[in-house]
Amino acid sequence: MEMRIKVLKGNRRKHISINIAYFIVVIFLGYLLVDFENYNLNDSVMLIPSMFYIMCLLAFIASLYCINIRKGSNEFFILCIINAITANYLLLTTTDSLSSFSMGDAILIYAICCAINKFFTAQLLWKEKNINFIPKLVNGVLISIIGLFTVYSIYSKPEVRELIIGYYLMGFGLISLLEPLTYILLCNPTIDKMLMSFLKYNSVEETKVKKPSKVKPAKKEKLKVRERQGSLVKKEENINKNKKRKNKNKKLQE
Repeated sequence: MEMRIKVLKGNRRKHISINIAYFIVVIFLGYLLVDFENYNLNDSVMLIPSMFYIMCLLAFIASLYCINIRKGSNEFFILCIINAITANYLLLTTTDSLSSFSMGDAILIYAICCAINKFFTAQLLWKEKNINFIPKLVNGVLISIIGLFTVYSIYSKPEVRELIIGYYLMGFGLISLLEPLTYILLCNPTIDKMLMSFLKYNSVEETKVKKPSKVKPAKKEKLKVRERQGSLVKKEENINKNKKRKNKNKKLQE
């Protein structure tokens, strides 16, 4: 199996620009949560779910463009569903007394689902022999790590939950933003050649070593027969020489 560098063809720039635009908005929403205290809002029960609804709407719009650009690209559509589930979960379970626990559970569910979405897309790219599975895989691992740290921080420090979730969204957006930037780097022909030389896996060009020529079994048998015949001829010659010597000795004695 040859691993090919197959960056998105056709409307590649549109696909990358949609990714960049979406995650820039996510970073901006995270910044709004970090600067939450300056808005003179007394409660964030409706603020955080509304942000997830905004991300759900944007992910749905992005999924429509991506499906038209590249068939089988359902990552944004799945992300839209994840955002909708998270927002609805927060609205149904969040109360004044249990808001920190419900927000921690919501971020945990969100981080796990986003990581699974990335891993699933990376698996599809791997089956297509597409080198873009590497940034997807790395992205999924990093999203899982920051998600676990965020959930732990929300449980341990519930009084600053809005600040923690805001930083989480900013980190999520920045890490996800590295993915389309990596695609842009993969478009570079020099990097293309470098990766092609290192990532061929099973189709790596092996150094050809000259193997000793194997003798066929029929030829081996012929050689053995010839060797036997040669040894028999030598024995007969030796016998004849001995007979001649004996006859000469007899004649001399007479």
